[in-house]
Formats: sequence, C-alpha cells, structure tokens
Amino acid sequence: MLKKKYVIFKDDDVGKDFFKLKKWVDIVVKNNGKGSLGVIGKYLKNRNLVSYLKSLEKEKIELFCHGYSHSYFPFIIRKVFGRNKIFPTEFDRSIKSHNISLEKYRYIEYKNLASKTIIFGPPGNTWNKNVVEPLLKNDFKMMFSWRNVGSDILTIPLTDNFKQYNIEDFINDYKKNKDKIIYTLQFHHANLSKEQFELIFEVIDFLKNKENRIFITPTELLKIKKNDKNVLKTISNNTD
Repeated sequence: MLKKKYVIFKDDDVGKDFFKLKKWVDIVVKNNGKGSLGVIGKYLKNRNLVSYLKSLEKEKIELFCHGYSHSYFPFIIRKVFGRNKIFPTEFDRSIKSHNISLEKYRYIEYKNLASKTIIFGPPGNTWNKNVVEPLLKNDFKMMFSWRNVGSDILTIPLTDNFKQYNIEDFINDYKKNKDKIIYTLQFHHANLSKEQFELIFEVIDFLKNKENRIFITPTELLKIKKNDKNVLKTISNNTD
C-alpha cells in the first residue's frame, strides 16, 4: 500500500502588497489547491484587507499568526544616541516580550477578524525556546518551523522555499525532498515575479497529478496525524 503524501502551501507577510496577495490566493484556489496565509498583526487595521480575509473559505485558505510587528532581521544595526545598537527579531527575545507580541496579535485578531487561529509562523522563521510558553499561554497549538518545536506544540515541518522560475528547476530542487510525507512550500507573494506567478500553475499540477500529493491546510494535519502513523513519525523526526 502506497503511503499518502501531503503538501502545504505557506504564504508569508500578509499585509504587504494586497494585489499580489489576491493573485496568489486566486491561483491556488482556482487550481483546486489549498494554502495558509501568515498575517502580520499590525496590518489588520486595514479594512479592505480584513474584509478580504474574512471572505476566504477556511477549508481552502487558512490564516496563521506571523507576528504582530514582523521585525525579523536578526542583526539590525541602527544609530541610537550616537551608538550602534543591535535589535533582536520579534521572537528571539524574552518570554515577556514574546507574550506581549502574541497578546497584541490576539487582541487585533479578535477585534477585526472575530476569529482565533491556532497556528503560528515566526517572521523570518527565527525563534528561540522562550516562545513556547507564550504560545501555549495564548492558545496556539501548531507552529511552522525548520526544527522541532517540542511536544506541547505540533511542528509543521518546513521543507523548501519557492524561488524557481521554471518547472525544470523546481522539479530538480523538489527531488531532494520528494520522499518526505509532508512537503511544505513557503512563498512570499509580495516578492514574486510575473514568471513565478505563472509557474505556480505548473507546480500545483506537478505536485497533485505527477506526485499524487494531497493538498491540506495546517489544521487538517492535526486530524491526519491521529490516523496516519507515517505523518506522526515525520513530525516527531523533524529535529535539528
């Protein structure tokens, strides 16, 4: 019996370039794919964006928290009172700082979306162990990560970034991960070129019809892992 293989599309930085965001979602949905959108909390003050996000079908496009301020460069050096100062990323700080960011996200999420995601994806995929306690305190249950988060938070393993411009290059890069049960492809819609938007059609077709992968949303992974031992093993082995 063949193992079922899954694919999760993860698109970051929702709040930036509204036109390209809608273009990305349209391509995914119209080609019978599914995806997840990383919402930056501070942009939920934009009424047009909020109205659009609320209109999406949750079974096809799921939202996740991508931080509140989205400060993600690890070593931003700025002049402060005549001296250089290093600012850590939003989720590479203290427990208190992480909790403040997540609480601010929860407040603006509830106020504008009237919903509550259980999924977190740190800006720049950068985080330290101090983030786990604030995530649990703020009712998050899942997190996108290159490494294992821990037993209390379900790790959604990241696999690859969408950086190719033709299907041949994509397939060559994909071959390195083709045997993985969960294949998570990360996008940044605001940075995609016209050629890359066109390539998404081919990528969906390849993953679905050539590789027989099943498109899922992150919360569907919660249900699947209970019944699929291969998925549970994949998540458990997602270590550094």
